[in-house]
Amino acid sequence: MSQNYREPHPYEQYLLTLVLLAIIVILVWTQGARRLDLLAYDAMMSLVPVQVSEDIVIISVDEKSLNALGQWPWRRAIHAQLIDKLTSYNTALVALDIILSERDKQFPQDDKALAQAIRKNGNVLLPLHIHPLSYGNTLSEILPIPELVAAAKALGHVHVELDEDGLARGIFLHSGVGEAYWPSLSMAMATQINPMIRYLNDMQEVAAAPYLSVNSEYRFIPFAGPAGSIPTYSYIDVLTDRIAPEVFRDRTVIIGAGTVGLGDIIPTPVTGSRKPMSGVELHANAYSALMTQTIIKPVDTTWTHLLTFAFILFPILVFPRLRPTWVMPATLLLISGVLGFTWLLLVYDRNWFAPMNSVVSMLIAYPFWSWQRMRYLNSFLNTELERLNDIPSIGFRKLGQYSVERLFLSLLALLRPERYLLMHKDHPIHSFEHHDMSPPKQLEPGVWQHVNNQSWIRLSPQHGDYYTIGLAWSADKTPETVSQFLDKLDLNFRPAHKTRRFYEQVANRIAQVREAISDMEDMRTFISKGFEEMPDAILVCDPIGIVVYCNTHAENWLRMDREEILGKAIHELFDPEQAQQDNLLHNISSVLISGEKNVFEVRLGERDVLLHCTPFLVNNHSDAGLMLTMSDVSRIRAQQREKNQLIDFLSHDVRSPLVSQLALLDGLRSGRIRWRKNLIEELDGFARRSLNLSEQFLQITRAEQTAEKEFYEFDLCGVAENAVDGLIQQAQQKGIRIKLETPDEAWMRGNAELIERALINLLSNAIQYSSEKTEIRLHIKLFEDWIRVQVRDQGQGIAEEELPHIFNRFRRQRRNELQGEKGTGLGLNFVKVVIEKHQGRIQVESRLHKGTCFTLELPALELNNAD
Repeated sequence: MSQNYREPHPYEQYLLTLVLLAIIVILVWTQGARRLDLLAYDAMMSLVPVQVSEDIVIISVDEKSLNALGQWPWRRAIHAQLIDKLTSYNTALVALDIILSERDKQFPQDDKALAQAIRKNGNVLLPLHIHPLSYGNTLSEILPIPELVAAAKALGHVHVELDEDGLARGIFLHSGVGEAYWPSLSMAMATQINPMIRYLNDMQEVAAAPYLSVNSEYRFIPFAGPAGSIPTYSYIDVLTDRIAPEVFRDRTVIIGAGTVGLGDIIPTPVTGSRKPMSGVELHANAYSALMTQTIIKPVDTTWTHLLTFAFILFPILVFPRLRPTWVMPATLLLISGVLGFTWLLLVYDRNWFAPMNSVVSMLIAYPFWSWQRMRYLNSFLNTELERLNDIPSIGFRKLGQYSVERLFLSLLALLRPERYLLMHKDHPIHSFEHHDMSPPKQLEPGVWQHVNNQSWIRLSPQHGDYYTIGLAWSADKTPETVSQFLDKLDLNFRPAHKTRRFYEQVANRIAQVREAISDMEDMRTFISKGFEEMPDAILVCDPIGIVVYCNTHAENWLRMDREEILGKAIHELFDPEQAQQDNLLHNISSVLISGEKNVFEVRLGERDVLLHCTPFLVNNHSDAGLMLTMSDVSRIRAQQREKNQLIDFLSHDVRSPLVSQLALLDGLRSGRIRWRKNLIEELDGFARRSLNLSEQFLQITRAEQTAEKEFYEFDLCGVAENAVDGLIQQAQQKGIRIKLETPDEAWMRGNAELIERALINLLSNAIQYSSEKTEIRLHIKLFEDWIRVQVRDQGQGIAEEELPHIFNRFRRQRRNELQGEKGTGLGLNFVKVVIEKHQGRIQVESRLHKGTCFTLELPALELNNAD
């Protein structure tokens, strides 16, 4: 017994949301995606163009200068000479990125000289360093000696922190111990040149211990390129006037160590091991970014968290509304959207949003969502497959599920071959007169081979096992219809209800679903084809009477397209007056409401229709619908009417002459009637009338029962001559001339005796109702594929109001009855039945006192046009 499928609980719909939010919280808390963010930043920065400030120049303490001036540190008098020289060059600003935190005990006068040079220039900035005074001590702000501090224009910290991957990508604009008081060296330089840059100085007071380093306003530096991208000149070249003064005029000059040996080397994303970047060049890049306003600000932490959570809502909202095949492209599209948003924000707003928390969450969302959907799908498939296995299937396409012997015996009963043979390998099992039967040398398994009058096939129900079937007929060749029938049979053996097993479980499920779909397709084909091929019109309605299905017969009967029928209420398909007269709506409503079967009859156009209303249940929990089967009983009702007419005919027309005869005979026997001269003629007339009625009725019955397979080819001209010969004497008694006009021959296919009798009926009627000494014309004309026969007389004619009814059975002309010309009312009906049996048509033209013309149109044989 299959279990009911468990629909997803409402809380399960929010499980994905909770999991993704938890993942984001963990990533944010642990900064697990920090390194990925840094890699993303480096990749995007490589695509962002960088604008370099034109007023920055670096004077580097390089290897060339060390070789010329000696080992480091140099005397401070040398720095004083360089600053004096730069003063003479009219530089805009000088930043001396050299830590001068201790007095020169060997040359104390040099400190005074340097202080004097700095004071003379008036625009010299000095660095301070935040570092423990000794190992194990707390942090301290290490400033230059007081004389230099007093002479300097401003101070700036040169503290640089490395990221998790050991690279430096930015600086803190303000830093200090206990309070972020000191601006960075690059910030101090920029504010001296452009006071408007002070808007960046939005320091926030942070409560901290007095000996803790406090940093604020971290900014990413958009590096101009690898080391050497900013104009750099050797210390010794400037000192010895090898560089033109115009290079430094009105420019900002930053002086610092530029060689590896001095230790002021900082790894960055744009530098390699062969050409590292010095600290002085890093500060120069920071200054350039501040001056060009291209320095990059990280997005505020609050906004970063809000945007991250907002981005992760997209897969939560989008995935359930997409097809499973679109989820992977949607995931990639969402990731591309997040990265694109980050890049646009970086390029146009100079803000950096760390995107990898969102990206990682989206990458995790896809497999988690897929697992959740797969779990639902697997549960559903298991339940439905178990349920479908409990439903009987119609395996009319799976002939391989039967045993070979059963297939063989069924073929024998169906095809009835004259000889046959069934062999298991090379041993006969069933055979009949098979001595001259031998299978072809090469037989492909499951494929019929037809050789002369024999058909052979080899079947392999199991590996290594095979059967051979041979069927033979007496004809020289196997009948084409039989060979076509055999070729259409699918006799490949597939064990019933055994699906191919795969190592991968999803493939197993797919194979099982395919098997179930195949069974459902067979059932659907069986139902749809069965409904279409049924001779009755079928309508299926839902519980409120709306049509949901109709077959082709229903379209034809209702004279409406399927699109017009479907979706309409059942009562709208029938004529309102006729439906009310037949009580149709009441009967249908009672079936839908009470759920009980009902059978009733209605008139639908020219048809008498019997309606079978049957309620049905899709399952035990749904309301009843309605299946309406409409059977055409017009022929049955017509036969019943004919039967009633026959009873009337037998009870009146045939019985009346017999009763008259008996009355005359009783009168003679009792003496009430005396013998007279014309008594014999009266008795003879009554007897002949009864005989004539019976004979014509038998002729009609014979014509109606004649089948087309009994037809044969004959010449219509010869049949017409025989009909005329049979009535020539009757015509001569009234002085009537019968004129026959025919071609040489007119061949057709049919029953010559019935055609001849039909012509006799037309000619005898023409003789009977024509005046003496008139002419009757029988004219036959041959056309390309049909023959026209006309019987024209000069008689009294037929009234216009009686013309539509003259071919009805037992119909007599009222005028002739009043004049005493008795007829049976069967002659013209017989003619109409015969002509219609031969796929022909009959027409009549008549005017009172002007005569009548009957025109017959019959199909001709192609033989008439042969040379």
